[in-house]
Amino acid sequence: MISFVSLTWATALFFALAGALRGWQRELIGTTGIVLGFFAILQFDSLLRGSLYLLMTNGQIFLLQAAILVALAVLAYRSDLAANPTGRVSRLRNGLFGGVAGFINGYLIAGSIWYLLDINRYPFPQLLSAPAEGSVSFDSVGMMPAILLGGGLSGSGDLLSIAILLLLAIVVIIV
Repeated sequence: MISFVSLTWATALFFALAGALRGWQRELIGTTGIVLGFFAILQFDSLLRGSLYLLMTNGQIFLLQAAILVALAVLAYRSDLAANPTGRVSRLRNGLFGGVAGFINGYLIAGSIWYLLDINRYPFPQLLSAPAEGSVSFDSVGMMPAILLGGGLSGSGDLLSIAILLLLAIVVIIV
């Protein structure tokens, strides 16, 4: 069985390769969609848990949240906002920055899905289980994007809000 922390970093490396091929401008648009989707899920979680989620099982809640996150990420990646790069940046630099941005995107997506599994108490016991106490994955739970950026469900989300404002400002400058 693969650990969650290994899967998260493997996903980040895969996205880094894809980002190096796509370029930093397209990856930045993808980052914006991923962060906005994650922000929406995190901000409205407590409201939805008191209403819509009461009718659903933890597995259904996870699938809905993951589907929203992945759908917004796919829509952001499919966007043509940065389809024609200006050519001001060399190919090497474009690939390098794209790889870094892709790595961040992979970490955000995989870490966010791991976070959704965690808050929904790992709803598919026949497929996966919570990390064992003392394991690397158990010790790495504090490194998930929700914990780092949003402070979890009980956090204020100030850092996540600042990240969104910065990303939107950068995207407006690019477009």
